Amino acid sequence: MAKIRILPDQVANQIAAGEVVERPASVLKELVENALDAGATSIEVAWEEGGKRLLEVADDGSGMARDDLYLALERHATSKVRTAEDLGHLGTFGFRGEALPSIASVSRFELTSAEAEGAGHRLRSEFGVIKGVTPTARSRGTTVSVRDLFAQLPARRRFLKSTDTEHAQLWGVVARLALSAPGVHWTIRPDRGTPLVLPPVEDPGLRLAPLLGEKLARLVPFVNGESPWQLRGFVSPPDLSFRDRNHLYLFVNGRAVRDRLLLAALAEAWSGTFAKGSYPAAVLFLELPPEAVDVNVHPTKAEVRFREPQRIFAWVRGGAEEAWAKLRGGLASVLELPPKPLEAEFDLDPSRRAAPQHPRLWSSEHSGGALGAYQALASPFATRPLETVYAYEPTPSSVAEGLGTGGLRYLGSFQQTYLMVEVDGERGPELWIVDQHVAHERVLFERLFLRRHAPAIQPLLPSRVVQLGPEALARLTPFLAELEAAGVEAEPFGADALVVRGLPDFLVDRDPQALLEDLLERLEREGRVDLDAFRRDLNAELACRAAIKKHHALPPELALGLVQDLLACEVPNTCPHGRPIIKKLTLDDLERSFGRRV
Repeated sequence: MAKIRILPDQVANQIAAGEVVERPASVLKELVENALDAGATSIEVAWEEGGKRLLEVADDGSGMARDDLYLALERHATSKVRTAEDLGHLGTFGFRGEALPSIASVSRFELTSAEAEGAGHRLRSEFGVIKGVTPTARSRGTTVSVRDLFAQLPARRRFLKSTDTEHAQLWGVVARLALSAPGVHWTIRPDRGTPLVLPPVEDPGLRLAPLLGEKLARLVPFVNGESPWQLRGFVSPPDLSFRDRNHLYLFVNGRAVRDRLLLAALAEAWSGTFAKGSYPAAVLFLELPPEAVDVNVHPTKAEVRFREPQRIFAWVRGGAEEAWAKLRGGLASVLELPPKPLEAEFDLDPSRRAAPQHPRLWSSEHSGGALGAYQALASPFATRPLETVYAYEPTPSSVAEGLGTGGLRYLGSFQQTYLMVEVDGERGPELWIVDQHVAHERVLFERLFLRRHAPAIQPLLPSRVVQLGPEALARLTPFLAELEAAGVEAEPFGADALVVRGLPDFLVDRDPQALLEDLLERLEREGRVDLDAFRRDLNAELACRAAIKKHHALPPELALGLVQDLLACEVPNTCPHGRPIIKKLTLDDLERSFGRRV
């Protein structure tokens, strides 16, 4: 007796359903994508009991003829792919021809469709068995009703979550689909809450508040590139962050995706703008030629594979970085303070550290502000009294200016750490609380990184041999010249190791093994060593080490000058590691806290 047999169609469809139909939300996704592929300009979605009792999607798309209804429930039947070559440049959401038969095999299923006004047909099926097709009146388009999902598969039904959870999952799918198709009129009718009606719009930003909440209406739009290679979307300003990554929405050619490459590129882009453990919100739409991406790598088409992942990574990271860069300097713009040149530089030449000079910080020779003479530092790591690091000698001009220049009035310091400044804001007086350490860290970082200063190299005595393995060494060796430019002196040592002879002086206490492993991780993620990103991290650490520490008293003039220098920075909101620098309280906030206002 033969051991191998052909499975019945119903069983094969139910097995396929295990890949395509994970839960009601995945059913909804497939049905709505079919409607969009049919050219629908209006889509209505309804569900009951989190989709377990009913899911229904109606559209005004192209519709189907009577014979097409039968074919739609056959496996691998599709109107979207005719030859194998078509898979290389797909322009539709669905193409496998598995969704409808899989869904019909695990539900009570109705498919009603018409190609012309009034002349439609309805197909009924119960758990994969077609019960018949009858004529019916319907306007042009298609309606799919899915009832009692998994009712005959109790094991599968038990894996569904609570009605509340499935309800939330359905909203998540609807939100992504409606964001990706702003030109479609949407009507969403859940069995709880008020129906949501979304008229068609040209600007997808108008969909953010109704779909994602009022908080995300603050996202700022950006565009990078031109079709067919275009990155556009919305990103949150530096003062809007969350504790998880659940507010990141990624679309590739209109398809909502989960992609580790894109998430890694975004994480690189927001590094230094948002604090560690805090995440921004972003809605990103990647438009690229169909042949540049393979969407046929996952049964539910939720994942994609890029033909040139390194190019995509750099493109997305660069575009998102530029978008967040346009949001920087926002605090300075509130006061309309003109940007100040960064003429003061941090002198990293060790030969000049032994004999520091202490120029007048407020003289016309150092117009960069009260902290404009960073070359006066003998060593960025010296634990010397503050007055020997920041020598201050008042000049007539600084005395005349007093403590109320440029819309800022210095009030004092709390715990010799937090500077209290009164500000003339756009909506009235504001109290700013400025962390002096991270403020100074931001100023130093921008003067280091934006001027591309090379760190001083400290020889390692003795040199350190780091075992990497042949493959890792082969990947890292082509970038050794770049690493040396960034302060890491290393050369091959045998077939599987590097000998590290020098490191940036502020990293001499860092384990070279861990440092090189970090570089290898960057190489794996990006396919190259990004010298700018590496230098940025080095300079961020240098700025942190050199910045004023807490519990150091600053003279009032220096404190005010530090705030002014901060406002001249491109990113005054956060330190290079993402920590917030300024907390703001409006007069209204204070008066409400004291019961003066309701």
